[in-house]
Amino acid sequence: MPEPENTPTPEPTRDGRVPAAVKWTVLGGIIVAVIAAVGPPLAERLRPDPKPTSTASAPQSAAAPATPPSPSPVAYTLTSAAAVPQCADLTGQGTKPAGREVGLFIKHVGDTKYFWEKLLQFDGDSWRVDKVMIGAPGDAGKEFELFFVPMSVQAVVEFSKHDGAPYAVDNPPLTPLATIPVTRTTNTTPC
Repeated sequence: MPEPENTPTPEPTRDGRVPAAVKWTVLGGIIVAVIAAVGPPLAERLRPDPKPTSTASAPQSAAAPATPPSPSPVAYTLTSAAAVPQCADLTGQGTKPAGREVGLFIKHVGDTKYFWEKLLQFDGDSWRVDKVMIGAPGDAGKEFELFFVPMSVQAVVEFSKHDGAPYAVDNPPLTPLATIPVTRTTNTTPC
């Protein structure tokens, strides 16, 4: 393809080579063009993840909630009884944070460990979590705390590996949205 008439061509040196200054100028232009093309998408991928976009196999609810959440956040409360058996089905009210799941951690009052249980299932501003193990058979009458913790997709994937087995951590992955006290009953029927 012929060069346009107005385009200057570099003057070769006496030995037929293009001067080094011209080579560096062309190379610099190519580098700037590559950075301009690749930089913004790369910067977007490196930003903190306000809405998880991972395709990891995080547990998902089967269908969209039947009731949409209210426009103003609803504080977390327990609508099921605060006196709970060893294997409890818990229900309550609370708004799911945008782009996050909410995990349930349980801590015996006076203990330093937080035990992972499972994810809450939401329907609008109502939540539920079934078959939650609260303490051991000998813990009747003891006080426990339920911690409702917002979780990223990465945290959900990691903690879900431990569903169904006791898994304790020193601290939840993020600051809890709420803490609700409960008391264990004498019912020790296992989950």
